Amino acid sequence: MKFHRLVLFLALNSLLPVLSAQTALKTPDEFLPHKLGEQFTPHHLLTDYFEYLAANAPATMRLERYGATNEARPLQVAYFSAPENIARLEQIRQNNLRLAGMNGGAPDLTNPIAIVWLSMSVHGNEPSGSECSMLLAWQLATQNDPEVQSWLKNTLVILDPSLNPDGYDRYTHWNRSVSNRIVSPRPEVREHREPWPGGRANHYYFDLNRDWAWATQLESRQRIELYHRWLPHVHADLHEQYIDNPYYFAPAAEPMHDYITPWQRDFQTQIGQNHARYFDQYGWLYFTKEVFDLFYPSYGDTYPMFNGAIGMTYEQAGNSSAGRAIITGSGDTLTLRDRIRHHLTTSRSTIEISSKNAQKVVDNFRNYYSRSVDRPQGAYLAFLIRADNDPNKLNDLCQLLDRHHVKYGSAGATQTGLKAFDYRSGKDVSVDVQPNDLVISAYQPHSVMAQVLFEPEHRLSDSLTYDITAWSLPYAYGLEAYALKQRLEPKRPFTPYKAPEVMLAASPYAWCVHRRSLAEARFLGELLEKDVKVRYAMKPFDLADQHFEAGALVITRADNHPIDGDLDRLVKAAAARANVPLHAIFTGWAGKGRDLGSENFAPLRKPEIALVYGDDVDDNSFGHTWYFFEQELQYPVNPVSLDRLQRIKLTDYTTLIFPHGNYNLPDNVLKSIQEWVRQGGRLIAFDGGVKAFADKDGFDLKSKAESKKDTAAASPKPYQSRERDAISDQVPGAIVSTRVDDTNPLAFGMAGYYFSLKTTANLFEMPANAATAIWLDDDYRSIGFIGSRLKPKLKKTPVATVQKMGGGEVVYLVDNPLFRCFWEQGKVLFANALFF
Repeated sequence: MKFHRLVLFLALNSLLPVLSAQTALKTPDEFLPHKLGEQFTPHHLLTDYFEYLAANAPATMRLERYGATNEARPLQVAYFSAPENIARLEQIRQNNLRLAGMNGGAPDLTNPIAIVWLSMSVHGNEPSGSECSMLLAWQLATQNDPEVQSWLKNTLVILDPSLNPDGYDRYTHWNRSVSNRIVSPRPEVREHREPWPGGRANHYYFDLNRDWAWATQLESRQRIELYHRWLPHVHADLHEQYIDNPYYFAPAAEPMHDYITPWQRDFQTQIGQNHARYFDQYGWLYFTKEVFDLFYPSYGDTYPMFNGAIGMTYEQAGNSSAGRAIITGSGDTLTLRDRIRHHLTTSRSTIEISSKNAQKVVDNFRNYYSRSVDRPQGAYLAFLIRADNDPNKLNDLCQLLDRHHVKYGSAGATQTGLKAFDYRSGKDVSVDVQPNDLVISAYQPHSVMAQVLFEPEHRLSDSLTYDITAWSLPYAYGLEAYALKQRLEPKRPFTPYKAPEVMLAASPYAWCVHRRSLAEARFLGELLEKDVKVRYAMKPFDLADQHFEAGALVITRADNHPIDGDLDRLVKAAAARANVPLHAIFTGWAGKGRDLGSENFAPLRKPEIALVYGDDVDDNSFGHTWYFFEQELQYPVNPVSLDRLQRIKLTDYTTLIFPHGNYNLPDNVLKSIQEWVRQGGRLIAFDGGVKAFADKDGFDLKSKAESKKDTAAASPKPYQSRERDAISDQVPGAIVSTRVDDTNPLAFGMAGYYFSLKTTANLFEMPANAATAIWLDDDYRSIGFIGSRLKPKLKKTPVATVQKMGGGEVVYLVDNPLFRCFWEQGKVLFANALFF
């Protein structure tokens, strides 16, 4: 123990070189142009150092490049263990998958190896994790410390030095470019004032620590693929928080999800107690069991939990405001060296306690997966998705399940009278199973992940939570689905949908396409970009053997005679790329409804889109919208600076988008936007963007007035209860059922119903002079937590409404339909606002 303290003191406190006679490996201080803690290390130097170690320590380390970011920076992990373990790395991996029932054959139980995965700096402007990773890697590669050498005999460490290289470099390059040569710890100094959008998020300004379950981002998808190749037993996610906070480590706060096992709860406590032993020794402050809960499934601690690991978040004081040194509220100075030292201590402690309990860790990991297959938790034992849902939505759902290795298949046979929960009605029903229905059984290795993603509602042990409280995929995707209370196993593989190729001897009179999912919007966008003229149906109609609902797309030869010779090729190519089924129509005579030459078929204009950004705009919301256009809709968007709206020619654009934010628009900007709308522009505002225009002259949306009961004097409340009292007026994130006017173009393709993800407590009156497409009625149903005072106030409030203003429109989307880009039905709503 004394030797360990000496090594820790030398390596961490002074960060001086600690070299033994047995190795010539350079420390980070010797390799880098600066000493650790003196300056931030750019990502290319971080990468260079790991490559240097791997090239010079092949017996104790392997380096794997598992992908690249949007900006082409490498994503990599390093593996560390005893030489005899590194020599059989693939054997260890394969055996671990056998423990989880993911590989055939019996696992070898004679030599248990604990697998510990350490994830550094998923938020790029919380850099001390990445900085710490280099010193930790040197210690694990050299194995000069006898304790480290002992731990690695039965432990494999997987170290990801930077989960978010694009954000990390955005922050570190900025800081290096503005920081003084002589460090100033004063909080008002430039290096403590990171500009918008900051380095926390990735290239598309997504918070990658909220993306594990939804896997929308390139980094997440590549990391999750590697994660499932290994399935670690312990996963620690290293972060930073506000500068005055003591260090946070496990155990986590309530609410903890019911499916977190007693072993997982117990061992994270053991890990925390081991950390506390070192922090007590050095006199460092820390806290546990507060703030950071284990409920929302898309974090770097909960996602591993729901995959059998011990998942934990570690939070060091710092982040972008800390710079290299900052004076804290207590008058102390927090340095980057301090931050590195604290993270290194918990990283080593995690490895130590896992090694000392390797047998228990491995046994409980195996038991977790064994129970998942034989005795799944929860009231629902299978989930049934109707085959006649939109096929592209089913494809997207199955692709997500594939990423998480959740098994599914087709029912394969008819069964009648199964007891089930109907997601749409919220009632228990009797359901008949059809052979092509999609089935997800709870009896499988990744049972817990399947149940967490599909269960209609999850019990909250504490309403004071850190994130959204409802996310069930059938609501998010807008699917007819049922949760079954009895076992149902798929009997054959599920075949993904592929739109049939249309082979015709002659060109049709027109092409028609049903409007049901984002795929048709992608198809439409490509055609408009290629100057193909497209119409949409404002009412249902029948042609050939098809019934088309309002919102169906129509491409006629008459509208496109200038490109008549190329029209069929363009339409068929766009349909194939979007996987959209085409219907060739050889007459404009409708069997039912209006003929194709009727005014029922309105022409669509090609949107020229401006998306505002700047200090008042929420960086995540801007990024979600940017990503939606570039990667999902695949349609061009033009980011324009909010503070330059007065200087640009708005008439160059047909559409102006205000994402979530905290706006304070001056009167002259409001007037210029109104004039542009009157001339035919379309303004789309959502979430906080709606508040920029509500209650302003000329805009019809008005805030909901407080009732006399709401404003009556309240009785005094205890000071200590103020936080819990405040959440009575809040909604951290809940699902609400809505009423839908399916004749309104905003509701096209929704089959008459919509579940909204409500993350805002903003309340508005039902507008008298605007067309409200989606709203909450008196009998609305909610899933997840909504504050007791807020819940009744949401009755009779709009979700999506359109105001006519001169020749243009203002579209108000009260809830954010693009929140983290996982609410698939919200994307349909947003595309309707964009095109129709």
